[in-house]
Amino acid sequence: MLEADAERGQILAKSTLRNLKMMLDNSYKWKWISLIFTISTTAFLVISVSVWVVKDRQIEAAKLPSCALDSDKQVSRSKRQAASQADVFAAITPEEIDEVLDYLYSDTDLNLTKPDEAAIDSSFIHTLELQPPNKKRVLDYLSGSGGQPERMAKVLIFRGDATPPVLQEYIVGPLSNISVAKVMNTTARKTTIPYNFRPFSSFEFKAIYKYIIRYIATHAGHVLLESYNATPFDCGSQCLRFAMTPISSAFLPNGERKSWFWFAYDIEFYTLHPLDFQYRVNMTSANPKEWTIENVWYAKQMFSSLDDFLTQYTRGNINKTVMNFPSAEENKYSSLEFREPLFPEAVLRPPIQVEPDGSRITAAGNEIHYLAWDLKYRMSPTVGLQLFDVNFDGERILYEISLQEVVVTYSGFSPSARMLNYADSAGLFGTRCRGLLPSVDCPANARFFNTHLYSANEGGHRTYENAMCVFEHTTNTPVRRHRAYGRIGAFYGGLVSSVLVVRTILSVINYDYIYDFYFYQTGAVEVKISLTGYLGTTFHTPEENPYGVHIKEGINAGIHNHLFHLKVDLDVKGTENKFETLDIKVENKTDPWVDGGYHIQTYYERNVKETELDAVCNYNFSTPKYLLVSSHNATSAQGLPRSYRLLPRGMSNMLVNSDYGFSNSISWARQQVAVTRHKDDEETSTSIFAMWDASDPVVDFARYIEDDENIDIVAWVTLGTQHIPQIENVPNTGTVGTHLSLFIMPYNYFDEDPSMRSRDGVRVTPFSNDHPTDGAVVERHNRKPDEACVASVSLPDDDLRRNSRFLFT
Repeated sequence: MLEADAERGQILAKSTLRNLKMMLDNSYKWKWISLIFTISTTAFLVISVSVWVVKDRQIEAAKLPSCALDSDKQVSRSKRQAASQADVFAAITPEEIDEVLDYLYSDTDLNLTKPDEAAIDSSFIHTLELQPPNKKRVLDYLSGSGGQPERMAKVLIFRGDATPPVLQEYIVGPLSNISVAKVMNTTARKTTIPYNFRPFSSFEFKAIYKYIIRYIATHAGHVLLESYNATPFDCGSQCLRFAMTPISSAFLPNGERKSWFWFAYDIEFYTLHPLDFQYRVNMTSANPKEWTIENVWYAKQMFSSLDDFLTQYTRGNINKTVMNFPSAEENKYSSLEFREPLFPEAVLRPPIQVEPDGSRITAAGNEIHYLAWDLKYRMSPTVGLQLFDVNFDGERILYEISLQEVVVTYSGFSPSARMLNYADSAGLFGTRCRGLLPSVDCPANARFFNTHLYSANEGGHRTYENAMCVFEHTTNTPVRRHRAYGRIGAFYGGLVSSVLVVRTILSVINYDYIYDFYFYQTGAVEVKISLTGYLGTTFHTPEENPYGVHIKEGINAGIHNHLFHLKVDLDVKGTENKFETLDIKVENKTDPWVDGGYHIQTYYERNVKETELDAVCNYNFSTPKYLLVSSHNATSAQGLPRSYRLLPRGMSNMLVNSDYGFSNSISWARQQVAVTRHKDDEETSTSIFAMWDASDPVVDFARYIEDDENIDIVAWVTLGTQHIPQIENVPNTGTVGTHLSLFIMPYNYFDEDPSMRSRDGVRVTPFSNDHPTDGAVVERHNRKPDEACVASVSLPDDDLRRNSRFLFT
């Protein structure tokens, strides 16, 4: 606007000069002088007023308050200072980790080596975390009727130099005054574990590179160059990398450990560039020098050894595979680089959410407070994010809710594809949660939390930056609304759904699992899992067609089953709960109101489950039912038990026989919902050994489902989806439509919907019931809608230019 005024001023000045020249030639000079003065004065006034208006608007804009208020920050600080330093749910601290390490390293019988010196055939500490205390003691402590439970550590030790080598889980403590370190004693799980069940470790991968990949490159490097124009070592920009398929012990002789390996082009992203050189390795020994290559699969043929393969290859008895290393353009299909043309055509930013009065979330230590919700969290290196002591309106709803396992089972023709069964917890969920990017992974104004964990895979104990985030999210869908108009009057009432979101993202090899807890103003909780990342693929041959989709030349994306297991320890009005179902049925009866008529309709029956075996639910769409955890000691005024309802959304049956192969490691996948009595020893439904232990599971979930009294119950919920890939899944799988969720919803728990008390609600009532269109009163109990603030969204771009460690370490 200032520029336009200046331009008008210049035009006016030029005009004035012309007039001045004319005036000098005119006999009536004094008239022209008067006219010039008048015009100049008018122009000056116009420009001055314009500048004043612009400046006034800038000043008014500058007066708008920031959307983040200092008072909110002060609340957060006071909350943080008030947080209990003795919280029984808090993760083990760096100081406690050091205390445990010092104690164990001083035990010469263990002969422990530190992570920077460890090897697969030595003894070292793999993971170290808090051992959850006894639930009853915790509840007594929280209620003030008991002392604080002792803090103990749980430590997994690889004893590769023992005879025979074993894995052992130790309990160490009490923390701050350690006096005992002993192998865990429980009948619920094995705590001394065969060494061939060992989970992934960085030391085993180092040995694989040194003793297997190097051997292949040395003896078959010419084959790799001729077939794929690439090698694993000294390869410049044309490199190969390996991937592996662990073979479950159910498919092997007792005590053996074997894996199928295959090569892929080491480019963005390698799982979309598989090759057909596969080899099976016997890795049973704790000494990697004794590992052997047993079989080679190449060009749809199986060879009994590497030597046999090389002999047949040299003699020309094989149809050789010949491929060129992908060019930059050919590789782009698997890259996350931008594509052209970009849209929208104009450079327009997407909408953002604004907190007009600052954040309504406060965090204190490991506690999170939001509106009527209070909860605590802990990050476990093995289980990942766990929430504890979840309260609504000061009353505990959930003692614990957490993810237990993620399983992906593939199908295929090649030996590695048909054995591809992953139990992802082997990769240690907690260490896979990190590097959340503000503005994409979480809103830019979210709160980000670091965690501190111990894992030998990561060099010992370290801080994981941006491991989780917390934010408030408005779904822009009314959680309730109604508009009514009639002769006696009119009204409108509504409430937009705003929720607390606690988020972490697990990045496991090629998949990214967005793992959310939603907390609603209605008292409901939702666990939502979204799938993204990259497809797992295998080298395409016509024989692979029934097992997947030929998405690109030479590449087959296999059909696979995603399964997720959740632990939901509900305390509904205390711990004396029962599991019951409302079974919806159909009746065909004589209609008492119509002579000779009959009527078909649905009805329901309440079915209280008295035993764990009774409580197993394998969902059948022809027999729908409500799944309730109820307190029969607390009832509504009408005598209905106070309950919470479990509503899983996303189901996938295991079609493979329950006694076949890998199935024994994931027996929990057979039930949509299983309900067991709470036992402290039954801490998890699985273990980080599940990828290998099917011959004798370390944690056998089937044993949890025994004939026990149904009290202080824990629900175990399976979510899943069968996925047949499509071309649009490349390069990434995408989250659109790929959502699974578990709703945990109040059912006759409250006397009315608690969100009726929310300040976010809106009510509109006409001034006059007789003339509802003549204006109305709008009632809001938060800030006035015409108050504005300046939204400040800070993107991480500048920080990333200076230091990108939080994202890529």
